[in-house]
Order: sequence, then C-alpha cells, then structure tokens
Amino acid sequence: MKVMITAALAALMLAAASTTVSAHAQTKPAPKKPGSKPAAASQGKVTKPVSGEYNKLTQDEERILVYKGTERAFTGEYTNIKDAGTFACRRCNAPLYHSDTKFESHCGWPSFDDEIAGAVERKLDIDGFRTEILCNNCGGHLGHVFIGEGFTKKNTRHCVNSLSMKFYKKGVAIPATIKGAKLNAK
Repeated sequence: MKVMITAALAALMLAAASTTVSAHAQTKPAPKKPGSKPAAASQGKVTKPVSGEYNKLTQDEERILVYKGTERAFTGEYTNIKDAGTFACRRCNAPLYHSDTKFESHCGWPSFDDEIAGAVERKLDIDGFRTEILCNNCGGHLGHVFIGEGFTKKNTRHCVNSLSMKFYKKGVAIPATIKGAKLNAK
C-alpha cells in the first residue's frame, strides 16, 4: 500500500512539475542567422549542436531531448514493452538501458532500476528537488531518477520518456553511437 501511495504521489508531483517544464520547454529561441554561432544557454535552457551531427528528431522528440520536456503519462510506446533487448538514446544511439532492468512501477513512464555503466549522467534538476537524467554521450534529457521508493532491491527508479529512447530487440544491431558536442545546459 505504501509503495502504491508513494508511486501515486511521485506521479502527481512529476505531472505538476512537468507541466511547468513542458510549457517552458515549448518556448524556442528566435531563429539564428545563417553562419552565426549559438548563444550561451541561460538557466534551464539548452542550445543544440550544429545541425546534422545527430539523428534527425521529430518535433516531439526534440521538445523532450533538447528542450527538457516530458511526454504525457501512459502514452509512451515503451511503457508496457516486455521484450528482451536494449534501449538506446534516440538522438545519438548510445545504449542506455538493458530490458532486464525494466520493471513495472505504474507511474506512466518506462522505469528501470539500473543504467548501462557510464551511460547516464545525473544532475540536479532546475526545479531544485528532482534529479534529472541525461544521456552521458550527447546530453539529451531522458527523464528523472528517484531513490528510496522501494520498488526494487536496488531501490532506484529511472523514470524515462519513451520518446527519448529507441528500442532494439535482442539480436538486432544497434547503430554506432554518434559522437559530438553535448548539449550545453547551464
């Protein structure tokens, strides 16, 4: 019962915070003149590397990975997937999570209790109380990590946006990781 209440409270807090973050994330910077360099990022905003360095993203994928948005709970394509395989960053192809670390948290987003070693960076979120998780290769926003909820023996829940990842079934080759400049978040 305690776990279900904790999960419900965490989902409500995340939904409330993500509404603010998502609304902020939908504000895009003014178009740049051809040949100009990106301006320095301000608090909570990010700048994209030179176009063409990474995989082409849809507008929704870019809103999440680049502008730190959040997809709506229970809408992601990987929330209920149970196939064996690997989840990789949609932006740069870096492997992030193995499917054997995925579990049912009923929070509305894919949940993992461990990342592939060195794949995920943790950083204090702009809201000051959550821990943001980012692709360690490209700096793309993945979601948030929560500690101490008691869902698994590792006591860790990576709450990840489906749109920030791409799933590769076991036996399917993952494209080479694209190296490039990380997103600049200050």
